[in-house]
This record gives sequence, C-alpha cells and structure tokens, in this order.
Amino acid sequence: MIQEEEGITCEVAWARPEKQYLEAVTVPQGTTVLAALEASGLCRRVDELMNMPADELELGIFGEHVKSPADRVVHQGERIEIYRPLHVDPKQARRARARRKV
Repeated sequence: MIQEEEGITCEVAWARPEKQYLEAVTVPQGTTVLAALEASGLCRRVDELMNMPADELELGIFGEHVKSPADRVVHQGERIEIYRPLHVDPKQARRARARRKV
C-alpha cells in the first residue's frame, strides 16, 4: 500500500483599510508561494487583484519579503501576504511631516 503525502495548510492574506481577506488553503508539500497564492483563488475574487498578474505581486511571509515566490516553498502554518504598492516613498513622507512640524 502506497501512502499519499499529506498536504500542508497555509493562509493567504490581502488587506485594505476597509476590508481584509484571509483564505486558508491546503496544498501538497513542496508547493511554492506563488502556486499557493494561485490555489487560494484570492486573485480571482478580489477586484483590485484581478487585473494584476500573480507573478508581479509583491509577496511576503509573516512580514518578510519573498524575493522569488516562484521558487520559495511554503511550509505548514505560514501566512502569505500580498503587499499593496506604495503610493508615496516612506522617506519622502517622513520629510514632509517633519517640515510641517517646523
């Protein structure tokens, strides 16, 4: 009798100030971060993500940026986060706030 490999469960998260999405997904061991994102179906259900190719999204795991989501294997219990693009450079925003205080 051949024993099947167990799947692993991870979460995929996308957040806006007004709404958050958290999708649990079970995938086979050895699944990449990008494949787990696609398996979650989140990009097909969230309007803001529908027009963005999954391989161009900025992703992270527990707040740490994943440089190559197509190569990084996801592990049991990890949370894959989809990062929103920055509209303002954080350094410029900090300088602007400092100027307003003076």
